[in-house]
Amino acid sequence: MIEIGICKELKIARFTSAGAYLQSGQEEVLLPNKYLPRDAKIDDKILVFLYTDSQDRPIATTLMPKAQRGEIAVLKVVDKNNFGCFLDLGIAKDVFMPSKSPYKYPLGSQVAVFLSIDRENRLLAKENIKPYLSNFCEKLKNFRVGFKVKILPFRITPLGYECVVNGVNLGLLYKNEVFKELSLFTECEGFIKRIYTNGKCDLSLNHPKKKSSKAQESKKILEILCQNGGILNLHYDSNPEEIQLVCAMSKKAFKRALSLLLEEDKILLKPKVGIALKES
Repeated sequence: MIEIGICKELKIARFTSAGAYLQSGQEEVLLPNKYLPRDAKIDDKILVFLYTDSQDRPIATTLMPKAQRGEIAVLKVVDKNNFGCFLDLGIAKDVFMPSKSPYKYPLGSQVAVFLSIDRENRLLAKENIKPYLSNFCEKLKNFRVGFKVKILPFRITPLGYECVVNGVNLGLLYKNEVFKELSLFTECEGFIKRIYTNGKCDLSLNHPKKKSSKAQESKKILEILCQNGGILNLHYDSNPEEIQLVCAMSKKAFKRALSLLLEEDKILLKPKVGIALKES
Protein backbone atom coordinates (compact mmCIF):
# COMPACT_ATOMS: atom_id res chain seq x y z
CA MET A 1 0.00 0.00 0.00
CA ILE A 2 1.23 3.47 -0.89
CA GLU A 3 2.35 5.42 2.17
CA ILE A 4 -0.01 8.38 2.31
CA GLY A 5 1.00 11.60 4.06
CA ILE A 6 4.77 11.46 3.64
CA CYS A 7 7.42 12.95 1.37
CA LYS A 8 9.34 10.44 -0.66
CA GLU A 9 11.77 10.34 -3.56
CA LEU A 10 10.28 8.17 -6.31
CA LYS A 11 11.43 7.11 -9.78
CA ILE A 12 9.50 7.88 -12.97
CA ALA A 13 8.22 4.59 -14.41
CA ARG A 14 6.21 5.82 -17.42
CA PHE A 15 4.46 8.82 -18.99
CA THR A 16 0.79 9.28 -19.96
CA SER A 17 -1.29 12.20 -21.20
CA ALA A 18 -2.23 12.96 -17.57
CA GLY A 19 1.34 13.05 -16.27
CA ALA A 20 4.01 10.65 -15.06
CA TYR A 21 3.52 7.50 -13.05
CA LEU A 22 6.03 7.07 -10.26
CA GLN A 23 7.09 3.69 -8.93
CA SER A 24 6.27 3.17 -5.25
CA GLY A 25 7.16 -0.38 -4.30
CA GLN A 26 4.96 -2.68 -6.39
CA GLU A 27 2.50 0.15 -7.12
CA GLU A 28 2.42 3.30 -9.21
CA VAL A 29 1.17 6.77 -8.31
CA LEU A 30 0.34 9.61 -10.67
CA LEU A 31 2.25 12.89 -10.66
CA PRO A 32 0.00 15.28 -12.69
CA ASN A 33 1.51 17.24 -15.58
CA LYS A 34 1.35 20.58 -13.73
CA TYR A 35 3.91 19.28 -11.20
CA LEU A 36 6.11 17.49 -13.72
CA PRO A 37 9.52 19.07 -14.50
CA ARG A 38 9.81 19.98 -18.21
CA ASP A 39 12.93 17.92 -18.81
CA ALA A 40 11.73 14.87 -16.85
CA LYS A 41 12.56 11.45 -18.27
CA ILE A 42 12.17 7.77 -17.40
CA ASP A 43 14.10 6.69 -14.25
CA ASP A 44 14.45 10.27 -12.98
CA LYS A 45 13.90 10.53 -9.25
CA ILE A 46 11.55 13.22 -7.96
CA LEU A 47 10.81 14.26 -4.37
CA VAL A 48 7.04 14.24 -3.94
CA PHE A 49 4.38 14.34 -1.24
CA LEU A 50 1.83 11.53 -1.35
CA TYR A 51 -1.83 12.11 -0.51
CA THR A 52 -5.27 11.19 -1.89
CA ASP A 53 -7.34 13.17 -4.39
CA SER A 54 -11.07 14.02 -4.20
CA GLN A 55 -11.90 10.45 -5.26
CA ASP A 56 -9.60 8.99 -2.57
CA ARG A 57 -7.03 7.80 -5.10
CA PRO A 58 -3.32 8.08 -4.20
CA ILE A 59 -1.68 11.00 -5.98
CA ALA A 60 1.66 12.82 -5.86
CA THR A 61 2.63 16.49 -5.81
CA THR A 62 5.93 18.36 -5.79
CA LEU A 63 4.38 20.97 -3.46
CA MET A 64 5.84 20.49 -0.02
CA PRO A 65 3.31 20.30 2.86
CA LYS A 66 3.54 22.22 6.11
CA ALA A 67 3.80 18.89 7.92
CA GLN A 68 3.82 15.16 7.26
CA ARG A 69 2.02 12.22 8.79
CA GLY A 70 3.11 11.63 12.38
CA GLU A 71 3.98 15.30 12.96
CA ILE A 72 2.35 18.12 14.89
CA ALA A 73 1.63 21.29 12.98
CA VAL A 74 -0.14 24.62 13.39
CA LEU A 75 -2.55 25.02 10.48
CA LYS A 76 -5.09 27.66 9.42
CA VAL A 77 -8.83 26.96 9.27
CA VAL A 78 -9.99 27.71 5.71
CA ASP A 79 -13.43 26.07 5.67
CA LYS A 80 -15.73 23.99 7.85
CA ASN A 81 -18.95 22.02 7.99
CA ASN A 82 -21.07 20.37 10.68
CA PHE A 83 -18.54 17.60 11.12
CA GLY A 84 -15.27 19.50 11.38
CA CYS A 85 -12.84 21.91 9.76
CA PHE A 86 -10.70 22.00 6.64
CA LEU A 87 -7.12 23.13 7.23
CA ASP A 88 -4.55 24.56 4.84
CA LEU A 89 -1.74 22.04 4.52
CA GLY A 90 0.11 23.98 1.82
CA ILE A 91 -0.88 21.67 -1.05
CA ALA A 92 -3.80 21.63 -3.50
CA LYS A 93 -6.07 19.70 -1.12
CA ASP A 94 -6.92 20.82 2.41
CA VAL A 95 -6.76 18.31 5.25
CA PHE A 96 -9.91 17.57 7.25
CA MET A 97 -10.04 17.81 11.04
CA PRO A 98 -13.10 16.04 12.50
CA SER A 99 -14.61 17.96 15.42
CA LYS A 100 -17.76 17.80 17.53
CA SER A 101 -17.57 21.57 17.97
CA PRO A 102 -16.28 23.18 14.74
CA TYR A 103 -17.91 26.46 15.81
CA LYS A 104 -14.96 26.93 18.20
CA TYR A 105 -12.67 27.50 15.23
CA PRO A 106 -13.40 30.72 13.29
CA LEU A 107 -12.27 30.89 9.67
CA GLY A 108 -8.70 32.17 9.57
CA SER A 109 -7.91 30.97 13.09
CA GLN A 110 -5.09 28.54 13.81
CA VAL A 111 -5.14 25.15 15.47
CA ALA A 112 -2.43 22.72 16.54
CA VAL A 113 -3.11 19.25 15.13
CA PHE A 114 -1.52 15.82 14.79
CA LEU A 115 -1.45 14.45 11.25
CA SER A 116 -2.53 10.85 10.84
CA ILE A 117 -4.52 8.66 8.44
CA ASP A 118 -8.03 7.24 8.76
CA ARG A 119 -9.27 3.69 8.06
CA GLU A 120 -9.59 4.53 4.39
CA ASN A 121 -5.90 5.52 4.19
CA ARG A 122 -6.76 9.24 3.86
CA LEU A 123 -4.76 12.00 5.53
CA LEU A 124 -6.51 13.30 8.65
CA ALA A 125 -5.83 16.02 11.26
CA LYS A 126 -6.58 15.31 14.93
CA GLU A 127 -7.43 18.26 17.18
CA ASN A 128 -6.39 16.63 20.48
CA ILE A 129 -2.59 16.48 20.25
CA LYS A 130 -1.77 15.57 23.87
CA PRO A 131 -2.00 11.76 23.36
CA TYR A 132 0.65 12.07 20.66
CA LEU A 133 3.15 14.04 22.76
CA SER A 134 5.85 12.12 24.60
CA ASN A 135 6.91 12.69 28.18
CA PHE A 136 10.57 12.74 29.16
CA CYS A 137 10.73 9.30 30.84
CA GLU A 138 12.81 7.71 28.10
CA LYS A 139 14.92 10.78 27.35
CA LEU A 140 16.12 11.88 30.78
CA LYS A 141 19.74 11.35 29.69
CA ASN A 142 19.33 13.64 26.69
CA PHE A 143 17.93 16.63 28.57
CA ARG A 144 19.21 18.66 31.49
CA VAL A 145 18.02 21.68 33.44
CA GLY A 146 18.90 24.76 31.44
CA PHE A 147 18.81 23.09 28.00
CA LYS A 148 17.46 25.46 25.36
CA VAL A 149 14.41 24.10 23.51
CA LYS A 150 11.75 25.20 21.02
CA ILE A 151 8.37 25.55 22.68
CA LEU A 152 4.94 25.93 21.10
CA PRO A 153 2.17 26.99 23.52
CA PHE A 154 -1.06 25.32 22.38
CA ARG A 155 -3.43 25.35 25.36
CA ILE A 156 -4.04 27.50 28.47
CA THR A 157 -4.91 25.69 31.71
CA PRO A 158 -5.46 27.03 35.24
CA LEU A 159 -1.76 26.33 35.92
CA GLY A 160 -0.33 27.82 32.77
CA TYR A 161 0.53 27.05 29.16
CA GLU A 162 0.79 23.50 27.85
CA CYS A 163 3.54 23.44 25.23
CA VAL A 164 4.92 21.22 22.53
CA VAL A 165 8.65 20.88 23.22
CA ASN A 166 10.94 20.40 20.20
CA GLY A 167 7.95 19.16 18.19
CA VAL A 168 7.47 15.92 20.12
CA ASN A 169 7.37 16.37 23.90
CA LEU A 170 4.92 17.87 26.37
CA GLY A 171 5.90 20.59 28.84
CA LEU A 172 4.26 23.14 31.11
CA LEU A 173 5.03 26.84 31.38
CA TYR A 174 3.57 28.23 34.62
CA LYS A 175 1.35 31.27 34.14
CA ASN A 176 2.78 33.09 37.17
CA GLU A 177 6.27 32.88 35.65
CA VAL A 178 5.34 34.49 32.33
CA PHE A 179 6.00 38.21 32.44
CA LYS A 180 5.30 39.09 28.82
CA GLU A 181 2.57 38.55 26.27
CA LEU A 182 2.62 34.97 25.05
CA SER A 183 0.64 33.95 21.97
CA LEU A 184 -0.79 30.49 21.44
CA PHE A 185 0.52 28.62 18.38
CA THR A 186 3.57 30.88 18.08
CA GLU A 187 6.86 29.05 18.56
CA CYS A 188 9.51 30.62 20.76
CA GLU A 189 12.63 29.65 22.67
CA GLY A 190 12.48 28.36 26.20
CA PHE A 191 14.47 26.33 28.70
CA ILE A 192 14.05 23.09 30.61
CA LYS A 193 13.41 24.13 34.20
CA ARG A 194 12.69 20.77 35.82
CA ILE A 195 12.16 17.16 34.72
CA TYR A 196 10.29 14.90 37.10
CA THR A 197 10.86 11.15 37.45
CA ASN A 198 7.41 10.51 35.97
CA GLY A 199 8.50 12.25 32.77
CA LYS A 200 6.65 15.53 33.26
CA CYS A 201 8.54 18.70 32.45
CA ASP A 202 8.39 22.30 33.65
CA LEU A 203 9.58 25.03 31.30
CA SER A 204 10.87 28.57 31.66
CA LEU A 205 11.24 31.47 29.25
CA ASN A 206 14.46 32.45 31.01
CA HIS A 207 17.47 30.34 31.88
CA PRO A 208 16.55 28.78 35.26
CA LYS A 209 20.10 29.15 36.60
CA LYS A 210 20.42 32.78 35.62
CA LYS A 211 19.19 34.96 38.44
CA SER A 212 18.33 38.62 38.10
CA SER A 213 20.44 40.89 40.27
CA LYS A 214 18.87 43.14 42.89
CA ALA A 215 20.40 46.11 41.07
CA GLN A 216 18.65 45.23 37.81
CA GLU A 217 15.34 44.68 39.57
CA SER A 218 15.53 47.94 41.54
CA LYS A 219 16.51 49.87 38.39
CA LYS A 220 13.42 48.51 36.68
CA ILE A 221 11.19 49.66 39.56
CA LEU A 222 12.74 53.15 39.40
CA GLU A 223 12.06 53.32 35.65
CA ILE A 224 8.42 52.31 36.16
CA LEU A 225 8.08 54.88 38.94
CA CYS A 226 9.37 57.60 36.62
CA GLN A 227 6.94 56.54 33.91
CA ASN A 228 4.06 56.79 36.40
CA GLY A 229 4.75 60.23 37.79
CA GLY A 230 6.86 58.99 40.69
CA ILE A 231 4.05 57.05 42.37
CA LEU A 232 3.02 53.39 42.33
CA ASN A 233 0.12 51.84 44.20
CA LEU A 234 2.20 48.79 44.98
CA HIS A 235 3.66 47.64 48.29
CA TYR A 236 4.93 44.56 50.14
CA ASP A 237 1.40 43.17 50.50
CA SER A 238 0.23 43.73 46.91
CA ASN A 239 -1.07 40.60 45.22
CA PRO A 240 1.30 38.81 42.79
CA GLU A 241 -1.03 39.29 39.80
CA GLU A 242 -1.03 43.07 40.21
CA ILE A 243 2.76 43.18 40.57
CA GLN A 244 3.16 41.00 37.50
CA LEU A 245 0.81 43.18 35.47
CA VAL A 246 2.54 46.46 36.36
CA CYS A 247 6.17 45.40 36.76
CA ALA A 248 6.41 42.13 34.81
CA MET A 249 8.20 40.42 37.69
CA SER A 250 7.41 38.01 40.48
CA LYS A 251 6.35 39.21 43.93
CA LYS A 252 9.58 37.81 45.37
CA ALA A 253 11.69 39.87 42.94
CA PHE A 254 9.56 42.97 43.59
CA LYS A 255 10.01 42.72 47.37
CA ARG A 256 13.77 42.27 46.88
CA ALA A 257 13.95 45.41 44.76
CA LEU A 258 11.78 47.35 47.21
CA SER A 259 14.05 46.50 50.13
CA LEU A 260 17.15 47.60 48.23
CA LEU A 261 15.56 50.91 47.19
CA LEU A 262 14.56 51.60 50.79
CA GLU A 263 18.08 50.81 51.98
CA GLU A 264 19.48 53.21 49.38
CA ASP A 265 16.94 55.84 50.50
CA LYS A 266 15.58 56.27 46.96
CA ILE A 267 11.89 55.72 47.68
CA LEU A 268 9.25 56.35 50.32
CA LEU A 269 6.97 53.52 51.41
CA LYS A 270 3.49 53.96 52.75
CA PRO A 271 2.51 50.51 54.11
CA LYS A 272 -0.58 48.99 52.50
CA VAL A 273 -0.81 52.03 50.15
CA GLY A 274 2.18 52.31 47.80
CA ILE A 275 5.60 53.74 47.05
CA ALA A 276 6.90 57.08 45.78
CA LEU A 277 10.17 58.43 44.44
CA LYS A 278 12.11 60.38 47.03
CA GLU A 279 13.04 63.89 46.04
CA SER A 280 16.76 64.28 45.56
